[in-house]
Amino acid sequence: MFLVLLKYRSLETIDTLLEQHYANPDGAFAQGLVRLAGRLEPRTGGLMVLDGTREDVERAVASDPFITSGAATAEITEFIPTRQISEPVSGS
Repeated sequence: MFLVLLKYRSLETIDTLLEQHYANPDGAFAQGLVRLAGRLEPRTGGLMVLDGTREDVERAVASDPFITSGAATAEITEFIPTRQISEPVSGS
């Protein structure tokens, strides 16, 4: 699995590209790679958890309109899940 950290350079451009970001036929959403995605708070970027090969993830991220326009950069980090918690931890 991979964590993809998007860092926005131009929030104005990001806002104009949102529909293209989600609809990109070569992107992570269309390829079925996304397991979890959301924006950071404050809104300086986004985080995606992707499941696929490094090649598939890199290709999907590289094709993203956020990246191709230069409105964002992406950092891809591979991780190996070793534990899943299905119940919320008490107190959270």
